[in-house]
Amino acid sequence: MSVDLLERLGTRFGVDRAVGYAVAARGWQLLTGQLTMLLIVFCLTDVEQGYYYAFFYLLAMQIFVELGLHVVIINVASHEWSQLQIVDDRIAGEPDALSRLASLSRMAGRWYLLAACVFVVAITIAGYVYFNWPTGRIPAGLNTLDWAVPWTSLVALTGMQLALLPLTSILEGCGQLPTINRIRFWQGVAGSAVVWAMMYAGFGLWALSGSAAVRLCGETYLVRSRFGPFFRSLRDADAGQQIDWKTEVVPLQWRIAIQGTLHWFATHLAGLVIFKCHGEAMGGRFGLMWTVLTAMQSASMAWVETRRPLFGQLIAEQNYEELDQLFFRLSRYSLLLIAIGGTLFTAGVYVVNSFPNTVFTQIASRVPDAWSTGVFSMAFFALQPALCTNIYVRAHKRDPFLIPAVVSSLTVAVLVFWLGRAYGIVGSGYAYLFSISIVQTPLWLFVWHRGKNSWHTEPARTASTSSGTSQK
Repeated sequence: MSVDLLERLGTRFGVDRAVGYAVAARGWQLLTGQLTMLLIVFCLTDVEQGYYYAFFYLLAMQIFVELGLHVVIINVASHEWSQLQIVDDRIAGEPDALSRLASLSRMAGRWYLLAACVFVVAITIAGYVYFNWPTGRIPAGLNTLDWAVPWTSLVALTGMQLALLPLTSILEGCGQLPTINRIRFWQGVAGSAVVWAMMYAGFGLWALSGSAAVRLCGETYLVRSRFGPFFRSLRDADAGQQIDWKTEVVPLQWRIAIQGTLHWFATHLAGLVIFKCHGEAMGGRFGLMWTVLTAMQSASMAWVETRRPLFGQLIAEQNYEELDQLFFRLSRYSLLLIAIGGTLFTAGVYVVNSFPNTVFTQIASRVPDAWSTGVFSMAFFALQPALCTNIYVRAHKRDPFLIPAVVSSLTVAVLVFWLGRAYGIVGSGYAYLFSISIVQTPLWLFVWHRGKNSWHTEPARTASTSSGTSQK
């Protein structure tokens, strides 16, 4: 197949270099995830599997200190980048836009340095409290030394990655996704190899720290080496116009922060409840299923998510017709992919439960039943339109989702806690499906549709409300 034909097919299906690498990285996770899953099943005990996934749920608590600022950074940077470009590895273009971008980088860097320090201390303590919290049942957990040292190492490595997040977010907003996604693809390949080797060698929970170390090396290479001149040009930029943090960042960030913290309860509370109320082994089964579905959703969202900077530029240019055509086309691909992925995964779980042999029986003992898996797969499909519209709306540097987010996230959290505690995985599945399909997605679509019609017909906004006076 010729290169020209591949490029034409890519254009037809909305696949450019950024999307191609993002899909390749997430596709790699899906494909190699099967081997990782088998190694977890055959190299970890069922109790270790429970701790393995509980670590992920607790690490996601970084939203409580990061407060969703990276999303705002991407959107604000994309508006400034519409007047800038890279020339000889350095930033060139409108001086005012450059100075505003530089001020954004400096302020975000200070914020994340503090957030990383708080994260390491607070989340380490939270893990010790959670894993040692009495539940009233016969303890089957690991000895403290078996999980505490790997946990502390993992939190420290994740904290160092958090400190680099504002810089990689700046790069995303400035349209450098092809390079970023290429490097992250190779991060994924190397990370998988490290996890496999460490699990096979018997290092157990330490495999997570190995994977985190690979990711940290990749992020460090991005900001210190590959884009070193890019960030030096930001540091060398003349002090001119500055981003007004109070008017251009905080109004969007505080809404995202509230939604992000509530989202943690909606998406990670179920695993922690099952781990504590139904045992580490049951928590491990839920975690494996949740990880596979999340990876599928992440891969399917690549079509839309990687176009966030382009959405911002089209909005800055008020090219709404092209914006909507692009968004609807990519969203259809995204919905189709998550539907196919969820169906195949549910069918696979059904097969391993229906045709017992040595391998299938071992796998079946580490995953939920096919019915529970199918319920969660439908819930993930129902969530997809909400995720797509969320990216579309925030590209406008607006966020009218606060009240819907509070309502939907609290609904999910309360129902998941209640039904998950009483009925385990299947109870959590019903709670999640009902909350997403009846509450969250309808609310998101309503807000998106109403806002889109209003914003695209109102008079042109002033420069101060879009991306600063230098934009117009």
